Amino acid sequence: MGIDVSTAAAPPPAPHVTTAPASADFEQRWAAWQAKGAAHDRAVRQKVTVVAPILIIVAAVIFYALLGR
Repeated sequence: MGIDVSTAAAPPPAPHVTTAPASADFEQRWAAWQAKGAAHDRAVRQKVTVVAPILIIVAAVIFYALLGR
């Protein structure tokens, strides 16, 4: 009752990697990726310009209430 080593699972062969020149499809996807990042950056900046002053005011009120008296 031995183990048959010849039927053991072997790792799959490594995928064949080729280097293709940059295509127009890649350039389009890259431009879309950059546009998406820029849109996200604008959205975050807009949220920060609204939320940051509110947080500063709340922190100042709490600071004054706890230590100002």
